[in-house]
Amino acid sequence: MKQLGLSKRESCRLVGLSGSSLRYKPLPDRNAELKVSLRKEQRPGCGYRTAHRNLKQEYFPLNPKRVHRLWKLLGLNLKPKAKKRRKGMPMPDRPAAPNQVWCLDFVHDACLNGTKLKILAVVDEFTREVLALEAATSIKAKRVQAVLSELFASRGAPKYLRSDNGPEFIANSLTIWLSLQGTESRFIKPGSPWQNGIVESFNGRLRAEFLNAEVFHNLADAQVKLRIFQRFFNEERRHSSLGDQTPATYRDNALQSKNKEELYS
Repeated sequence: MKQLGLSKRESCRLVGLSGSSLRYKPLPDRNAELKVSLRKEQRPGCGYRTAHRNLKQEYFPLNPKRVHRLWKLLGLNLKPKAKKRRKGMPMPDRPAAPNQVWCLDFVHDACLNGTKLKILAVVDEFTREVLALEAATSIKAKRVQAVLSELFASRGAPKYLRSDNGPEFIANSLTIWLSLQGTESRFIKPGSPWQNGIVESFNGRLRAEFLNAEVFHNLADAQVKLRIFQRFFNEERRHSSLGDQTPATYRDNALQSKNKEELYS
């Protein structure tokens, strides 16, 4: 239109464009760096709340609604799971401090070479700390006792052990040994896994964030990678149920508070 000798105003009027739109220069995207960081945070089992907890210090102040909007814009959101209503017995003997109640359960997986994996998870209900992730091709009552024996030696015996009614947990030899250690067994009602909700929740995170994302070449490879995930879960992964603290930090803070109370009591 310039070649035809028309002015900018006349040209804009003919094409239906305002002069301000013609002169507008878009501002740089203020969320560009945040989008890159959000893509790095995206991993199996990770939602926008976890990403917000991990990034809020780096991009302070960071509103969770902003993270949620960008998370959906980038297509990183997870498909919501259908919630099932459960009517079960309330969980007894809730812990009030670390090392009072430990919960146990098994998770199953496999290696590339066909080796079947049976993983024993031991979790402190109060701190959500993973005390053990023992992987083997088979784990019987004696192996469970050996794992617990090492934990008892380093951390002391808990008051209760919560588990299902699997043969590895109800074996007479294990029951007698626990009694001698001063630890009582608390078995959940058959068919009621939600009564052992802490370890069931951990199993879900273990499956979504680790087992479904990793490949194990053999048993030794699985054992090494499980140790790495255990350290990450305890020392780096923040939990909303713990006030956005890691299990290790939450445990240390709880023990410090307990020591202060005993000092001034």
